[in-house]
Amino acid sequence: MKSELTGRIAKVLGEADADDAFLKTLEILAEAGLQPQGQAGQTAWLSLEQGTRSLALYATNREATIDIDRADVEPLLRVALQRLVDSEQLKHTKERLEMLSAASFEGLMVHVDGSVIDVNQRLCELLGYEPHELLGPKTMQMCTAPEDLPGVVKRLSDRFEGEYVITGIRKDGTRFRAELLTKQGKLGERPVRVAAVRDVTERERTQALLKESEARFRDLAEKAFDLVVISRDGIVIDVAGSIEGMLHRSPDELIGHTLFDFVAPAHRPFASEVVAQKHVKAYEIELMSKDGVAIPVQITPVLSTMNGSPVRVAGVKDLRPAKRLEDERLQLRAQMERSQRLESLGVLAGGIAHDFNNLLVGVIGNAELLLMGAASAEDRELVQDILSAGQKGASLTRQMLAYAGQGVRRQKEPVDIGALCREIHGLLGATLSKKAIVTFDIAPGSIVSADRVTLMQVLMNLLTNASDSLDDQPGQISVRSELVTDPDDAWKDALGTRVQPGDWVMLQISDTGRGMDATTRERVFDPFFTTKVQGHGLGLAACLGIVSAHDGALLLHSEPGKGSTFSLLFPRSTGTPTAVAPTPKPEDPAKLGQHILIADDEPLVRQSLRRVLESQGYVVTEACDGREALAAAGSKAIDIVVLDLTMPEMDGAEVARNLRANGSRVPIILSSGYWSPSTEAELGPQGISAFLQKPYSIGELLATLKKVLSS
Repeated sequence: MKSELTGRIAKVLGEADADDAFLKTLEILAEAGLQPQGQAGQTAWLSLEQGTRSLALYATNREATIDIDRADVEPLLRVALQRLVDSEQLKHTKERLEMLSAASFEGLMVHVDGSVIDVNQRLCELLGYEPHELLGPKTMQMCTAPEDLPGVVKRLSDRFEGEYVITGIRKDGTRFRAELLTKQGKLGERPVRVAAVRDVTERERTQALLKESEARFRDLAEKAFDLVVISRDGIVIDVAGSIEGMLHRSPDELIGHTLFDFVAPAHRPFASEVVAQKHVKAYEIELMSKDGVAIPVQITPVLSTMNGSPVRVAGVKDLRPAKRLEDERLQLRAQMERSQRLESLGVLAGGIAHDFNNLLVGVIGNAELLLMGAASAEDRELVQDILSAGQKGASLTRQMLAYAGQGVRRQKEPVDIGALCREIHGLLGATLSKKAIVTFDIAPGSIVSADRVTLMQVLMNLLTNASDSLDDQPGQISVRSELVTDPDDAWKDALGTRVQPGDWVMLQISDTGRGMDATTRERVFDPFFTTKVQGHGLGLAACLGIVSAHDGALLLHSEPGKGSTFSLLFPRSTGTPTAVAPTPKPEDPAKLGQHILIADDEPLVRQSLRRVLESQGYVVTEACDGREALAAAGSKAIDIVVLDLTMPEMDGAEVARNLRANGSRVPIILSSGYWSPSTEAELGPQGISAFLQKPYSIGELLATLKKVLSS
């Protein structure tokens, strides 16, 4: 009986699962008279506790348990209870694992050398497959983008553990960015690898957008600033921008050092205070480059964070270009004010010269008439002094008009600078300092389109000034020319025409004389300013006017004790210079009795001309303005008209145009202290017959009349 009972219990425990075995064991014991419930107050035949389970057996009658050995049954029952405990724990563990697997945000797979043996539900949802479809050796090839598969295979062979990102492929063919975290593990004694798979498409998109935003911010900062410095607690942790170009340092020379190592010593206390008090307003200081140059900068700081820690971001703007622009602006402003002042003086000089010329016409004309009729030597001497003074006044007005850019009317022609310089040197041989060594270095082809006479005046003035600057001490005067197509930046400060690239001839007259200080250089071209004991200061002023009238530019460089250099720039001519025309022979006297109409708003000029012309046998009609001149020309037989160019209401040019428009072919002589090329262009080649430059002598007047009448 005993062995039969225990044998049956042992057999049941060995064949069935824990729950069934326990129930069958209770059935066997019930047949033997033992039940898990007893009557009130009944003592348990056997009471057991095993883990979380307990069991109490009660005998249905006393005789039923006599043949049962408690010592044989108790171990078997303990085994049954332990199996129940183990089964419950295994069930709970499996439920927890299934719950964790289903609730996981990451797909999980277990594989052996790439052959998948288990997956969780999240991986199936991520890839769009059923669990059984993901088992086997082809999962890696099926779910990995072809371009990333070699890298995955290599990591498998290298037993790589860690994170990496690939492009995954779902069952429907769509792609996504997958992050894999792989680790070695064991399933019992069997080595396996566990891989966690996470969809990081959105994360990578966000990171890409963040990088783009950071790149845009960095690009914007680098374009807005020359240098961007990021610091923490006064220590440089990152830099960007033109570090080498600005500070002549590499980034490694800044990172890890304090900000104040690169600040000019005089500005360090202020910079320290700004950083310590966390000021975020723009301020200006000076930085020091590696070679010790102080660099003025503007710093615009902001407070920010990097990797969660507070940092100070400072945009650094190099102020040297702005200061250069400001200096250039001030220089241009000063140059413009100087040009406006010179232009105003030129207008004033031109106006004075015009009125003075009208007076000189009367003075010189009447003086010449008196000289013709002077009886005694004393009277002739007095009149000659008057005439000489008038002629000097005429020379002075010509210089004033030249300064105003209103010189004598002469045709421009190709002029060889070299030949002209040698000619002038010959003329001035007795005038220049005997201690001056004059050298010429003229480039071949130095030909300009110019009025030979006024250009000669410019060179004579400059050579004379160079000689005077030597103060009768040994020195050198050099005259050189060169052909220039792209004048350097120094010509931006030149007076006269605005200089641009083109075909130019540059003429330089240099001396080793006393030179000029800044004050003298500033006023040297002003009319009536001179440093000489004698002179009226119109020489250089007239030079500037003549150069400007030739569409040229003038540049002066001079320092006290180092001499002066006058540089002239003229448009180059491709023409061939002509020989100087011989002096024309005197014209034959004109026939007497011709009728001449004189139109001038200055009574003194009209009266002087009437006396002169009537003394020569001409018939004279006077007109005080243009309208009266037109009326006289229309009512009388006029042989020649002498018109003042500048008259009120209707000037001489307008009178000439009206005469030609009315069909009149009468010869016209225009007279003025200056001549505008635009006026000649307006009148055309048949507009006038001659031009008389005021003030003129009786000889010049009569010669012009005879030439016009005879032609």
